[in-house]
Amino acid sequence: RAQAVAAAYRRVYGEYEKYCFGKDGLQPITKTCDEGSLWGFGGTIIDGLDTAIIMNLTDIVEKGLSNTAKVDFSNANTLVELFDANIRIIAGLLSAYDLLTSGMFYNDYPKDQINALLVGAKILATNLKPCFDTPSGVPASFTNFTTKKPVDGFQYTSPNEPPFDGKSHKAQNTAVAGTLILEYFRLSDLTGDDSFAALARKAESHLINPKPTPKYPGLVGGQVDTDTGEFLDYNFGWQSGVDSFFEYLIKTHIYDPRQDRGSKYLKFWTVAVESSMKYDIVSPYGFPNLKFLSNTDTMGNLKYSIDDYTCFAGGNFLLGGAYLERQDIKDAGLALTNSCHQAYNTTVTGLGPLTLAWYNENNTAWNPTYDNNTKLRAYAVKNGYFIPPEGYSAVYFSFPETIESIWYAWRITGDARWQEYNWEIFNALNTTRSKDIPYWEILNVNEPHGGGSWNSLSTYFFAETLKYLYLSFTDPKMVSLDRFQFNTEAHPFLI
Repeated sequence: RAQAVAAAYRRVYGEYEKYCFGKDGLQPITKTCDEGSLWGFGGTIIDGLDTAIIMNLTDIVEKGLSNTAKVDFSNANTLVELFDANIRIIAGLLSAYDLLTSGMFYNDYPKDQINALLVGAKILATNLKPCFDTPSGVPASFTNFTTKKPVDGFQYTSPNEPPFDGKSHKAQNTAVAGTLILEYFRLSDLTGDDSFAALARKAESHLINPKPTPKYPGLVGGQVDTDTGEFLDYNFGWQSGVDSFFEYLIKTHIYDPRQDRGSKYLKFWTVAVESSMKYDIVSPYGFPNLKFLSNTDTMGNLKYSIDDYTCFAGGNFLLGGAYLERQDIKDAGLALTNSCHQAYNTTVTGLGPLTLAWYNENNTAWNPTYDNNTKLRAYAVKNGYFIPPEGYSAVYFSFPETIESIWYAWRITGDARWQEYNWEIFNALNTTRSKDIPYWEILNVNEPHGGGSWNSLSTYFFAETLKYLYLSFTDPKMVSLDRFQFNTEAHPFLI
């Protein structure tokens, strides 16, 4: 099974290598190239390089190292976004460096090219430092590499209800500010330059000392004022925009407890998880066995829906619960993972949607228009949830989060049924879609053949989706959780 996943990597990556090697990505249907979404750094190569190392795809690694050694990470013609530059590029470089210097994987490649990985990560992070040049140290979204100035991402109008002021603020979402400590601590450890860790630590300090006080202990809002470091809403949950802040608290503590001063990250994560178990984990009407971490509105009211990104939380609960020897947290993680899997094994394609919703304990939905929708009602009676009809709710864009949590469930419990779940998902991916196009992303998980093709191939398909699937069928000693900590893009760092 592992070899089948590796063969899928080679098959799909081969299309990128054939048509767009060195570019950021491949548009698989038109066989055209993404020229700049990751600033021309060769995003697909860097994001997928550590997976190829783990799979022992030595020819792919050799070409990838050679190309990456030539990249100028100080030069970008467009604004460079901190979040993706960090989790995909910096982390991809650090992870590949860690794997190749660990002695655990084949590494007979030019040493200067291996060293160039760490050099490139430091150059890129150095050029991103202007992002942190804000009054609070909570970073702006972008850096202009030409002017060396930060560029704000957006203005956010806070709710017009106390304790908020209803005014517009320069803002950053919680996930961006809180998804730095793992990569920047690792970069400082490898380079001996503590300036990176210091920047991440300062940004994080506002999040773990939240003002105003959250609605529930530890469950911070989704937007932060970059001038003051104060939160601008009560929009708590584990969804996109907040998710990896919580993820990194426990992971960074495990990475190096000494750097978690006073165990503040660990304590904050534990409080947030306990509050989530008390206030945010709910069951759909008539399905007490299903457990979901609900999204909320800006004032912290449950919306009885989740996005796919929330489905990473089961694995994070399992990781932290195992570390703390807390069976209650592990049990919650298993329930969350089982419930996200429900959204895969009940669709036509066997893949999960971007968004799902449900009827609450009173048999009503957050959006009242769903209450009298007989089609949604029928689906929910059968499956416990429904896919909202709006927008892109039904798409599957290679989302890895449920696969990730299933992998953690297998690694931590040893129960082989989790391996079976990921094998089913791998087969549902269908990486031999046609003779000419091995794989594309789909528009509707509940229609035959995915209801239409999406001319995109996310770089995280190689970084996350295929990595977690591959590691689901290898010896647990390979990239052991005792030796490595994974960033939010599935890039493992040596502990």
